[in-house]
Amino acid sequence: MHAAPADYARRAAALIEPYRESGLMSGTILVAKDGKPVFRQAYGLANREWNAKNTLDTHFRIGSLTKQFTAAAILQLVEAEKLSLDDPVARFYPEAPKAWDGVRVRHLLNHTSGIINYTALPDYLPAISRIERPARALVELVTGEALLFEPGARVEYSNTNYLLLGLAIEFASGEPYARYLAEHIFSPLGLKDTGYDDATAILPRRASGYRFGQGQWRNAAPMASSVAYAAGGLYSTVDDLLAWDEALFSGKVISEASRQKMFDDGGRGYGFGWYVGTAHGRTLWSHGGAVPGFLAMTDYYPSERLAVIVLANNENAPAQKMARELAALWFGFIETPDPIVLEDMILDRYAGTYRLGPRFFLDVRRDGGRLMVQGTGQPANAFVPESDRTFFSRVVDARITIDTEPDGRPNGLVLHQNGRDRIAPRIDPAEAARILAEPRRPPVEVSLDPARLSPHVGRYSLAPGLVLTVGLENGRLWAQATGEPRHILYAEDERAFFMKSVEAQITFEGDGVGRTTGLVLHRGGLDTPCPRIPESRPPPGRDGATRVKTETGSTARSSGVARRGDRD
Repeated sequence: MHAAPADYARRAAALIEPYRESGLMSGTILVAKDGKPVFRQAYGLANREWNAKNTLDTHFRIGSLTKQFTAAAILQLVEAEKLSLDDPVARFYPEAPKAWDGVRVRHLLNHTSGIINYTALPDYLPAISRIERPARALVELVTGEALLFEPGARVEYSNTNYLLLGLAIEFASGEPYARYLAEHIFSPLGLKDTGYDDATAILPRRASGYRFGQGQWRNAAPMASSVAYAAGGLYSTVDDLLAWDEALFSGKVISEASRQKMFDDGGRGYGFGWYVGTAHGRTLWSHGGAVPGFLAMTDYYPSERLAVIVLANNENAPAQKMARELAALWFGFIETPDPIVLEDMILDRYAGTYRLGPRFFLDVRRDGGRLMVQGTGQPANAFVPESDRTFFSRVVDARITIDTEPDGRPNGLVLHQNGRDRIAPRIDPAEAARILAEPRRPPVEVSLDPARLSPHVGRYSLAPGLVLTVGLENGRLWAQATGEPRHILYAEDERAFFMKSVEAQITFEGDGVGRTTGLVLHRGGLDTPCPRIPESRPPPGRDGATRVKTETGSTARSSGVARRGDRD
């Protein structure tokens, strides 16, 4: 049963409060029923250096939410008979390689082209993303790559598809992409707080983007404005995005026939600029966005006319998770349990330091009737009691169970998260400080014959729903987690490898007869065993290479009391 709007707003605020308190939520949230807001709130700071607060009219980069605007523009031009969904790429991108002859506009819209994702290239984050360049130059980065599959065969998310669609809009309209959207979508609909983000322009109320790393807030990595283009280059507000939903779904932007095409996923889960699926037993149209310093999520339940929009200027924000929980709260799937009250003496007894990994520790302290748990280099999160020894945090989807001696003294804890149980013995805080202060031995790279690397190629289970793919290209191994860019692996020996792009190492494990059975990911002070997925060797390609899709500039995080990256 749905809550009354006034009661819903109160309960929604309580649901989001732990995210705000932990620092994970910095941005704005809007929930609307039948086009009318039932919850609308701003959180955190738009600019940490000036201590300026986020407001409901703060402008946020929306990343891949841009794709629905790009898709709508294409459908407008199709209705005007300036484009066709069956037009080949070469019509508006004459430089297209012969291998792309079978790629049509519809394949770009629903990610079935087989063209690789330029944001998954190994040097995307350290180099490509930081240099201003025209869209054609970005497309040129992948024209020499083979298609992943025959066009139309399957869905493989690729931002390159939407770069090409931006070029198609410019070709068919004779206008720059940003101007077309401004004159044919934003202005007619009165979307005064939505536009193409030019970092060199003065934009009032522009939020700065941040990330939490190495124990403190940091500015997000810089990204050139032109790099995201028609795949992720817009900014907006929650109010404008609600107005956009209402206009798009009511026929003010495209015809009903075009709208049906937009949400016809053919059973593959992606239409034109929108994911099509289900949540809470209802049809869900959704999309996420991720660019450095910003995360966005828009969910729309058409049968209920319920919209949930989350915009954040914090890479650590679990935007999708919050959006789904807010919908679950509306539909009555989340109930707030009666709190369990434990004596302060018991909670104080559990306070201490627990070793979760070689260089990763959990500091536990009492805060009122709950425990605050902080992993090395991470924000603290509140864990509320479920029993006298088990505590839960909805923010990070984790439980801790305190292991005690017969007299009640704690000797360790078990962290239950991401389908894994990690044991953390209690340790003297001074010993933990000594371990963290120990200098690390710098890795030394050695040369290996590529033939000795090929047994490691495959897919490994990082966590439920997360896969670590290892491939071989140009004589080097690379690794790519679901939702992350690819990282080159540098060998220390036949089984030990390190990365230069992020602080992480991988150790491969074998069965003694030459077969690789799994690996251990060493990252953020934690060791994470990853068993090999059976029959996981990738299909033949360039040195057996395989790729995993990723959003524009998105990153996934997995360490300690960790937050999993949103699949956007």
